[in-house]
Amino acid sequence: MATSTPLSSSSENQSRFPAVHISYECVSHIRTRESDTYYYELACSISYPATSAHLSMRITGQNTYRKAAAREVPFTRHETGATTYVELLEAENLEVRIVDQDGSYSKAFYYGHGQELTELNARHMVSVIKRIDANAEQNNKNR
Repeated sequence: MATSTPLSSSSENQSRFPAVHISYECVSHIRTRESDTYYYELACSISYPATSAHLSMRITGQNTYRKAAAREVPFTRHETGATTYVELLEAENLEVRIVDQDGSYSKAFYYGHGQELTELNARHMVSVIKRIDANAEQNNKNR
């Protein structure tokens, strides 16, 4: 079963600010020597003024003793924004930043904990996060 978590305060914000739509699946539970961790697959669609704005997406570490360098996330631009696929570990953040031609600045940070992906912080950005439960989908097909 898919769950949807719209994190906007009003429909007015959805038309005024860039929007990030994320569908994700927590695909595995990885056991390491130090702890257990989860792995996420994210499908992202970002709506913003693609012709006049700069988009930056990257993955950074979250509260880790190893300060690994940020990794840029490649994306495909289209008329109304961009799309991408991201693989994220539990100890990582996905950062989305948009700078418009008029100097307006939007950003959002997402992180995974347990089996949930959550918006950590957002500024002038609307987020919709939808979890894909592959097991429930498979059970529904078998009925």
